[in-house]
Amino acid sequence: MRREPHWLKIAVGCQLGYRKLTRDRGTWIAKLRDKSGNRVQKMLGAADDAMDADGATALSFEQAQSKARDWFQSVANGGAELSGGKLTVNGAMDRYLAYIKARRKSHAHLEMYAKAYIRPKLGQIPVAELTTAMVRRWHEEIAAEPPRLRSRKGAPPRYRKEDENEAEARRKRQLRANRHLTTLKAALNLAWRDGLVSHRDAWERVRLFGGVERQRTKILSPGEARDLVAACGPAMRNLVQAALLTGARYGELCALDARDFASHAGALFIRDSKSGKSRYIYLNRSAQQFFQELAAGKKSNEPMLTMENGERWRRDMYFRPFKAAVKVAGIDPSFTFHELRHTWASLTIMGGAPLMAVAQNLGHSDTRMVERHYGHLTNHFMQQAIAGAAPDFGFSVQPAPLLPEFIDESR
Repeated sequence: MRREPHWLKIAVGCQLGYRKLTRDRGTWIAKLRDKSGNRVQKMLGAADDAMDADGATALSFEQAQSKARDWFQSVANGGAELSGGKLTVNGAMDRYLAYIKARRKSHAHLEMYAKAYIRPKLGQIPVAELTTAMVRRWHEEIAAEPPRLRSRKGAPPRYRKEDENEAEARRKRQLRANRHLTTLKAALNLAWRDGLVSHRDAWERVRLFGGVERQRTKILSPGEARDLVAACGPAMRNLVQAALLTGARYGELCALDARDFASHAGALFIRDSKSGKSRYIYLNRSAQQFFQELAAGKKSNEPMLTMENGERWRRDMYFRPFKAAVKVAGIDPSFTFHELRHTWASLTIMGGAPLMAVAQNLGHSDTRMVERHYGHLTNHFMQQAIAGAAPDFGFSVQPAPLLPEFIDESR
């Protein structure tokens, strides 16, 4: 028994240690030097001195060697952010953002939110030193903070006045706090899965605020959709109609070429979606005819949808003409282009389409997102389906005969 572990060299610069502090309790430790020359250690777990090895609560010598080698490899692949042998929250965020960039198209918003909310308060703290109280306090502080306005680089944050009633304002603040907590957990869990931290209890015990999600409510009726299309100029009209007929995102519509309309399949091919995966959007007859006319006479690599000057639509170029059309059509001024996507999804579900079919057209891997935001609309379909299919026997209510004891024979 001694405090200094007994070390065994596994590879150059990599050692496995066994520390015995009491007569019946020992622990396994891994040690190496990182790229900066700092000594890095990691607790691997308890040894099988007092209980049988199960690979989790107690490790045999062979299991400890395997776990140590996995950790050595993970540090070699991404351990440059280890400073003084300790992975900080900033380091975990750097690794997570690099992971997301390699797998998803959409990541800029995560970098911005991490810079604004996660790094200032938690960034310098070693992940191994995080406590549940720290993470919960950070989560609750975000929920108590009003929404931020854009501010100059290096300037203190500015805040926007909340116009809603207190209950709605609190719901939105808690929803925002939940999203940032989810991002933090994803980064820390990646570090845990890679073996850079030995436990994750500190953040896993912190729960999201409940009851703060809201189902999508801003959708256009078919009549409002026609009014909006009529209020648009020619180029914007084509863009809005394409969104209403497909449920595609603005960026996906901008990237469409004439060749992406597969007339034989009755579908649009989305080459580069938000998730980085390609997919087909299947079209009804009206949508097929619309894209057939749009693609007619164009070379295969020409843009399907163009601005008035003939150039491809670019980031945010739709904003002003779309807002002007919304105003002319007499629609709620807060209605956004992205809600054309919600309109397609909502009306399609209310028309009876299965949730999985809608999810795949929208680019979701399963129905969870669709169920969260549009699942309530299936109630409308269910009501219509039962009303139209349940048997009608033509029954009518008959008055119940009076029992003898209630008959007044004197009358």
